[in-house]
Amino acid sequence: MRWLVVALLLVARVASAHDLRPGVLTLVEERGGDFAIRFVPPIDSRGEVIEMKLELPRGCERSGDRMRCDAGLGGELAVLGMRGDAMRTLVVVERLDGRRSEWLLDAGKPRVDLGAASPTGWLAWIRLGIEHILGGLDHLAFVIGLLLVLDMRLDRRLLATISAFTVAHSLTLALAVLGVLRVHAAPVEACIAASVLLVAREATHREPTAIRRWPWLAAGAFGLVHGLGFASALGDIGLPRAHLARALVAFNVGVEVGQLAVVASVLALVWIGRRLVGERRVLGAKVHRAACYGLGALAAWWLIERLVDLLCGGG
Repeated sequence: MRWLVVALLLVARVASAHDLRPGVLTLVEERGGDFAIRFVPPIDSRGEVIEMKLELPRGCERSGDRMRCDAGLGGELAVLGMRGDAMRTLVVVERLDGRRSEWLLDAGKPRVDLGAASPTGWLAWIRLGIEHILGGLDHLAFVIGLLLVLDMRLDRRLLATISAFTVAHSLTLALAVLGVLRVHAAPVEACIAASVLLVAREATHREPTAIRRWPWLAAGAFGLVHGLGFASALGDIGLPRAHLARALVAFNVGVEVGQLAVVASVLALVWIGRRLVGERRVLGAKVHRAACYGLGALAAWWLIERLVDLLCGGG
């Protein structure tokens, strides 16, 4: 058990140090050949801004937050400085005639031909949502904790619990992005870690506590907090205001797709494990308990780290 806890603590430290949020480069044509530039570079969850370099197309000159292209916007644009497999930059171009194009760049493909057709903007934001939830280990840890509380059984209680979590975090995500709710990121992140620790603790016993009696209610309550965490990520990368609703819906769809994929994968692995173990319930109970303590160790590390950050003025 000790080696498992130590390994998970190391994973928690590495994950918290490499949780990257995508960047957004927006080019909006306000007059013929005259563009407004807004660039939010990829940012580390700890606040470390990555050094980036923009290479503009030939014939385009930049002055502050403006760009002039006398021959029109075309040719190759590059966002240099991205590193690793997780870093992304979304390029959004809005032309004077109403045309809109979006491309998702990464370290392996940092260049784009602005004259080429782009995929629909829905797909780019859905992909960002999927990548964000798959990289957000604390959100996934909470969902896995709920599965442990419900004994990894696919039934109405599980469907109601996951649905409540989805509805709740979608609500606060929308309210925060639209500016109705304004919160600091540090206390939200600490509360998210505490929620993971709590469900991990609840999964270690079978006493009829409120969370075990009404797991959907607990999932909904904590989902409100997790939605604020998603909103913090979106606030950092900067949603395009002209198409806020579409980007918000698409990002949230991506989050749900990623979340459901993880739930389905975990349940499939548990089903296979139960088929292999058969009637050896003692072994199954030991695995369940080890998973609870491993999840609790991760959450405790995150909580301590985030409380220190909060007390040191990181909010």
